[in-house]
Amino acid sequence: MKKVSINLLTNVILLLAGIILIIFHGVPTVLLWGCRVMGAMFMLPALVFLIMVAVRHADARTSTDYLGVLPAVGGLCFGLVMMLKAHLFDEILQLLMGLLLVVLGLFHVIYLLLSRNSLNIKGWYFICPIVVAICGMVSLMVPSLRENVSAVVLMTGICLLLFNFTSLQEYLAERRGRRALTRPAVEPGAPADNAQVETTIPHDEAE
Repeated sequence: MKKVSINLLTNVILLLAGIILIIFHGVPTVLLWGCRVMGAMFMLPALVFLIMVAVRHADARTSTDYLGVLPAVGGLCFGLVMMLKAHLFDEILQLLMGLLLVVLGLFHVIYLLLSRNSLNIKGWYFICPIVVAICGMVSLMVPSLRENVSAVVLMTGICLLLFNFTSLQEYLAERRGRRALTRPAVEPGAPADNAQVETTIPHDEAE
């Protein structure tokens, strides 16, 4: 149940991110706002952790709490810099988006290859993840494309939607596989039992 919830949450976040990128791909400052959002994502968990450690009684603090203070402070400072100096990270964000597409595409390709025997995987299931991986590679390997920020953002948004479409295909295939496993396997024996009952009824009536 926890695995399903995490996968669902990840897919929802990526779906929303894809829709937002498609809608605002023409905004000149879209990468700056993306950097600020990522900075907030670094800051909030770190800030929550530091507050929890600070308000906790000294006797209740563990060594894990103290070990987590340093990375939490680092994440807080890094997130703050990303929010205040977002223009320093816009090119890095483009590279991260391309790398993300490659990782997401290859993840689904490998998963489908490993599941092709246990699940009824169609050949066209591979189209979307392969397209996503290729788009990520093109984004990383073609410098002229990275100069067109709007095109990179739009391509990333579309690829995130394709990622979610592939996730939906995998979910439906897994669901069909679970139904096939839980389906009764001894259905052909039922008519024979009925026939036996029908032949015994006249015998009892004759007695």
